[in-house]
Amino acid sequence: MARSNRTLTQFAVDKLVEFTSSPRTVQEETQGNTTISVHMDRETQELTFQVFLFDQSIFELSEQCLIVRNGGFFDSKGRPSRTTRERLNGLLDAAGDLGYIPEGVRVFFRIEGDQFSCKIGKGEVVSALDESSADRVLARNKEQLLIF
Repeated sequence: MARSNRTLTQFAVDKLVEFTSSPRTVQEETQGNTTISVHMDRETQELTFQVFLFDQSIFELSEQCLIVRNGGFFDSKGRPSRTTRERLNGLLDAAGDLGYIPEGVRVFFRIEGDQFSCKIGKGEVVSALDESSADRVLARNKEQLLIF
């Protein structure tokens, strides 16, 4: 029986949308290899939405930023796995639709010389996301893509 990662990506996206409209109602839930969770900082009471793939954090949304992680699973060239890229692209699409970041931000391959590297971004605003670049922080700004 074939396994579809799209269903699990849609699960994570649906939970992100639910968190946006009613953050305190979202509870930890797992479907297949994907877990969503909401964490509350005890000092600030700030809520953070988190997505885990095989128990590794790959996406966080807080009041200030989004954190995107490579997930720790790589292809033979050190790029994040196809499943990781699938989840992240679905979540980035949703974050753009929800107005947290500019629309069209993606995780993608770019040819650099004779290498296919993995990047996150849009247009000329890109940053590496691979085995040597574990995570990237994206400022919550609908108008301008800021990657750290």
